Amino acid sequence: MPTQETPLMEQQTQPSKINAEKEDLKEPLPDWTKEDLKEVVVYGMKISPPSCKIRTILKHYGVNFSEVEGPKKDSEYKKVPVLMLNGRQVNDSYIMVKELAKILDGKALTPELIQVEETFTFGAMISLEADVADSCSDLCGCAGLLGGCFGCLLGTLSCCVACCVNIRRGKPELKDTATYGALLSEKLAEKKFFHGDEPGIVDVSIFGALLPFAEAKTQALEAFLDAGMRTWYESVSGIVQQKV
Repeated sequence: MPTQETPLMEQQTQPSKINAEKEDLKEPLPDWTKEDLKEVVVYGMKISPPSCKIRTILKHYGVNFSEVEGPKKDSEYKKVPVLMLNGRQVNDSYIMVKELAKILDGKALTPELIQVEETFTFGAMISLEADVADSCSDLCGCAGLLGGCFGCLLGTLSCCVACCVNIRRGKPELKDTATYGALLSEKLAEKKFFHGDEPGIVDVSIFGALLPFAEAKTQALEAFLDAGMRTWYESVSGIVQQKV
């Protein structure tokens, strides 16, 4: 005989309805346009590159949104950012860019642009973070950008962090930052922007993720730009002028 606990037990064994990292949405979003976005919330952190990426996209396209510092507390997805679009939860900045492209640019990303976004998000961005974590001076720059008690603590412990934290040790497949810069430069080829003559959402996405590295004046960013990305960066920054 079923008990009152049965529905709860069944609910606990049901698969999650929200997407995991690098996983497309299990239920597609409606065919929204920018004007349909009435309630947009970003759960993120001030100097988190993927959080900066999504905030920069929304600001560039003129989407009104509110911000909440930190992860979404009532969600099983514990990373940042989390994007809420009219009550629908989208996780992972890579997936967010793919979904926002359809809404804000009016068309899905091409396979080539998806590859660029993937290379940056799961390669170059992590490599940049690894370089920062390995540098006392870069960590101090991030500490100043973060500010407050946490920024003060990070600045004080920056050399200890640089000595003890090694992101690359756990990611042997990760290339060095200059290599990712060269790879993305090759994908630009003769184009001014990844989308062609004008910047599109992937250009804005990458630029937004680079903002905290730039404002913290990191050497990690210089290595990336010196690998063939500086002209692109300067062109985008003249159009997409945002702050962390």
